[in-house]
Amino acid sequence: MSIFMKATITVNAYKCNEFVEVLLSDLVPLLEEQGWKLHGCFVERFGSVKPAVVIDIWEMEDMAHVERVMKGDAYRNDPRYLRALPVVGAAVIEESLTFMEKRGGSLVCVYD
Repeated sequence: MSIFMKATITVNAYKCNEFVEVLLSDLVPLLEEQGWKLHGCFVERFGSVKPAVVIDIWEMEDMAHVERVMKGDAYRNDPRYLRALPVVGAAVIEESLTFMEKRGGSLVCVYD
């Protein structure tokens, strides 16, 4: 059964566009090569202006898949990861991860 991860990332509002650009151009392809699937990247449009909030919804095979990628560290030497680090470091204020099971809805799962 698939597991979903919601990443809620609080970023400096003035660096939000640059952060989302590097996320989508460098980090998403890198993680999708590891088998993760990004179902959506969302930027909150209403609410507090500063800081900005970015929410990603990822799908993985299971928690073991999450651990294999995060403990594997192979991606940490990838040029895309290294290129993204300064942008991420300058933009991110806080990140929280929530793991979820799908219980209904029309989202098509990759691993089910």
